Amino acid sequence: MRYTDEQSFHKAVKEGGGHPVCLLYGSEAYLIEKWAKILMGKGEDSVFNSQRLDGQNPDINALSDALEAMPFFAEEKRVLLDDLDASKLADADMKAIAEILADIPPSSKLIITAKSASFGESAPGKKLIKLAEEHGAAAKFTIRGQSDLVKFLQAGAKKQGCQLSGDLARYLIEICPADMLLLENELGKICAYAGEGEISRAHIDGVVIPKTEARAFDLQRLILAGKPGKALELLGNLFYLREDPIAILGALSMSFCDLYRARAAKDAGLSVAAMAKEYGYKSDYRVKKAFDNAGKISAAKARDAVILLEQSDAAMKSTGVDNKIYLEQLTVKLISLCGEGSR
Repeated sequence: MRYTDEQSFHKAVKEGGGHPVCLLYGSEAYLIEKWAKILMGKGEDSVFNSQRLDGQNPDINALSDALEAMPFFAEEKRVLLDDLDASKLADADMKAIAEILADIPPSSKLIITAKSASFGESAPGKKLIKLAEEHGAAAKFTIRGQSDLVKFLQAGAKKQGCQLSGDLARYLIEICPADMLLLENELGKICAYAGEGEISRAHIDGVVIPKTEARAFDLQRLILAGKPGKALELLGNLFYLREDPIAILGALSMSFCDLYRARAAKDAGLSVAAMAKEYGYKSDYRVKKAFDNAGKISAAKARDAVILLEQSDAAMKSTGVDNKIYLEQLTVKLISLCGEGSR
């Protein structure tokens, strides 16, 4: 059996659909861990009849022994092979696992988790998914959409005695990686800082460190505004936080590519939604940011900025320059090229 979304898997579990083996994999580790806990059960019975095995260093003999062992004064034993690294499985191991999955004792259930986002793309991973589907179930968990993440954050805030508006939940999603575990951790910090009651923008900005992509939009905004002092101060803060200059350059290049596309889209009379569809953006956030700034620069200067960033990327990766100093010099060049004073 194959489940490609959380809703269908939830429905199957709720309706009592059990499988002798269940493989949980995908790009959202939070959901994988959540469902592994649910499937492993809770209460006194699960304490004596559940066993966890390390999937990073899988011991196939230990796995077989665990599944063959009889449950302790219960009808069923559950075994978790946690965070399986399929790349560490030799051909003999894979063959042994195939035999195990084909003959799991009626008194046992096996739950396998694979938390690497690339698991389903690797040859061993694909083979294990096929085996799990053949002998039980494989459920794939991917990153939730923005509306679901907003509900997740608001519910999490409520549990901690706080209220989080939809707008601020979306803001938090915009400045943080779209990873539920990281978002949950950041929300915990925010609620602890806020104490209780309504969460404000100041509470979020006071404790959350934005991802590099979000800071790149801030850096672009300062460049377009022609503010070298503020731009270099922001770069200094990123260096202090040990952000990789190459990663900063990559995020800044992405933001200027977005800007160039938005300028071209505006000139062609396209909307935000049309541009997002045309270029395959998964979220409107980047497109809206680019559209907001597109009126501050001409198409020609946006193109020149993208070319300069491309050349800088090649120079930083192929020469022995000090990347921090080079990035500071690049920022000043971009301000001279397309800052407010240059227009």
